[in-house]
Amino acid sequence: MDNGFSAQQLQEQVQILSPRQMQSLRVLQMPSTELYDYLMKELEENPVITFDSIDYAEKCRRNSHYTTDDSSEPSLADIIADDNSSPIVSLRIQYSMLKPPPEIERIGYALIYLLDENGYLYYEDVERLAQASNISLDNLKTAIDLLQSLEPAGVGAFNPRECILLQLERKGLKGSDAWKVAQDYLDLLSKNQLPQIAKKSGIPLHRVVNAQQIIKTLNPKPLMMEATHRNSGYIAPDIRIFKKDGKFTVELNQLSADSIIIDETYSKIYKETDNETVRNFLGENMKKAQWLRESIRQRCETLMACANQLLISQLSFFELGPDYLLPYSRKEMAEQLGRSESTISRALKDKYIECEWGMFPADYFFPKQTVDAHPMVTKNTIESSIQMIINNEDRQSPLSDEAIVGVLKTMGISVSRRTVAKYRDELGIPASSRR
Repeated sequence: MDNGFSAQQLQEQVQILSPRQMQSLRVLQMPSTELYDYLMKELEENPVITFDSIDYAEKCRRNSHYTTDDSSEPSLADIIADDNSSPIVSLRIQYSMLKPPPEIERIGYALIYLLDENGYLYYEDVERLAQASNISLDNLKTAIDLLQSLEPAGVGAFNPRECILLQLERKGLKGSDAWKVAQDYLDLLSKNQLPQIAKKSGIPLHRVVNAQQIIKTLNPKPLMMEATHRNSGYIAPDIRIFKKDGKFTVELNQLSADSIIIDETYSKIYKETDNETVRNFLGENMKKAQWLRESIRQRCETLMACANQLLISQLSFFELGPDYLLPYSRKEMAEQLGRSESTISRALKDKYIECEWGMFPADYFFPKQTVDAHPMVTKNTIESSIQMIINNEDRQSPLSDEAIVGVLKTMGISVSRRTVAKYRDELGIPASSRR
């Protein structure tokens, strides 16, 4: 069927991007951790760019630390080697969402950095932390309990047995056959000595078999399948937003355009040589270096504009914390900045933002409105409220989803039972009958 469009017309409607524009777009959407690798590849093909300037700039970026006004109170995490890989980011976000007291939060962050690649804590490391920071045992226990409530279930355990028990408890199976087997006979279970377990425990063999099947579904190494802070790629904040001298300051943790320096030796050769081939070769590479420099300059300019607008639009979050995150969209930011939505999306793609409340992926700051009757309520707010309610419930009488609806109403949040059930499931929290 003839729709009135010819191949020629379609071709004319397609915007052809120049190599320079394509490079600029690629540089814009790269996380800062990838930009260094990209520049190293460019170096291999372009001899006029100096390596030392880029390498030095990257080392400064990775080793820089933002200092806040509160220098009188040292951060416990300073004791631990700085590392911001993805499991650490995820755990820090979850921990901050629990809204613990500041002292407990600092201890929790330090404990997160002590986790090994499987998600375990070691008594020696925790004791050393407690002694070095003069932490009370009550605060330490509270911080560990909160860490062990995070996802994935089992993280923060001190040994495989505790890891399995934490996962069983999360599934509402505390006191079950699987619980008893894991608690007292894990060694025999690892050797598949099920008759011995049945004999010693008094649990019928067929139930021991069922318990084994349940335990097999659990993961004794909860962080094993994730990138770990010892062997994953380096992840650092691309943007930092902190208060300094009573005012918020936005800082880019980026390689700047100044890191692209053309080697003076090649500039001199270009000016003095009579060899047309050499002159063309150097001229072309110097032009490419200038394009690259301009791409990075535009990247930094766009990111700074986005960060400043984010601070304005989500000021309540930066002032008061995660519960005050407002519904916001990239489209709104694009309109406010007079840029295209695609530019905003590219600029913030895979970027991380660090602030007083932790380090968050940029996507976190664009929550959708979830409750029509309450336009300022977001999914993050509801989920953190549900998590808090369940954390504080009577363990002997867990709250039903309907009861949680009632508690949320007293907090000024009106949602349906179905919504509560959905968000509870997404948080990995079992129903009341299994808690």
